[in-house]
Amino acid sequence: MQITLKPVKSSIKVFNYLEKKGFVARLKPTRKTIDTRTKTGAVDILYTSNKNFGAHRLMCIGKRNKTVQMTYHLDNEDLIFLNPYNDDYQKLYIVFALDKIDIFNKKLSKNILTNKDFIAVEIVFNDPNLSFFTILKKTVHCEVVRDENKQHPIFFVAESSKLKNNKIKHKNLKIVVGEY
Repeated sequence: MQITLKPVKSSIKVFNYLEKKGFVARLKPTRKTIDTRTKTGAVDILYTSNKNFGAHRLMCIGKRNKTVQMTYHLDNEDLIFLNPYNDDYQKLYIVFALDKIDIFNKKLSKNILTNKDFIAVEIVFNDPNLSFFTILKKTVHCEVVRDENKQHPIFFVAESSKLKNNKIKHKNLKIVVGEY
């Protein structure tokens, strides 16, 4: 079985949807930091990683894979899509399953997944509203590129230093990011 996904452009609407589903959290000012009247300002902790996963780490990723291999993590990871040199990158997509890992695995085992169970989001770089966000724990996802004769995209990930990349075996399911 093959599922072919039609990618959607990154937009506030798409990211509002992903936030509402509990899959991502964008990096944006909180009410506490906006409304503060103190002399020194305010600090608002967005999240603290579970100590079982260790200290945070920041990684630079050069993404070249063209095959969708769904994964998930047991804790959050922050994605930062900066292109300071404005290189002409291949298109980068994040494929999200629209269920967290437990429900996703049930559907996968019953062989009932369809294209309606996924969204492929084209990533934009250097956009203050769309290029910096957190993928929340147990969100099934995969970063993948389109085969183009361009520089592969490079981005940054901050996560717990002991966080594992849990690959999901879906050999009977092929996911393809198609054309618009």
